[in-house]
Amino acid sequence: VVGFIGRMDEEKNIRTLATVAKQLPDDITFRFVGDGGLRSWLESELADEIQAGSVETMGWVDHDQVATELNRLKLLVLPSEPTEGLPTTILESLACGTPVYATSVSGVPDVLRDGETGFLMKSNREAAICTNILEILGRDDLNRVSANGRELICEEYSFAAAVDRYRTILNHISAPE
Repeated sequence: VVGFIGRMDEEKNIRTLATVAKQLPDDITFRFVGDGGLRSWLESELADEIQAGSVETMGWVDHDQVATELNRLKLLVLPSEPTEGLPTTILESLACGTPVYATSVSGVPDVLRDGETGFLMKSNREAAICTNILEILGRDDLNRVSANGRELICEEYSFAAAVDRYRTILNHISAPE
């Protein structure tokens, strides 16, 4: 199971993901989790695939359920537009040990180091995304990439890491010259 978790709107390229979901082989299920302006369109567009079971739509889930949904995925796919910053879902996914395949927008390359802590989209064309999803799922080192992503989050994005950064900054500010 691969999928998307987030706001279903144009910025997230939901229409592209709908096409991708239609093109994936039968042994891969694409799960959409979230709500937004394109949810009704998505469910209508993918009605046949939903009926066949190759696509699942979960709708909105409470924030407490996000980790559960991320743990159900083998890969999180986010082909966001350049107007995105660093989607929180990427950090949450890596913290869960779920690898991420996302567009190289804004702060994403700082977290997803291609082939090391995640995977960066070089093209947001549907065919390229499908091909790359299959390649990523077939990688022998996918567990290593997952572990590296989780380690990055623990080392650089955890509460303890944030406290250490703030402590360093405050000590530098308050230190007499």
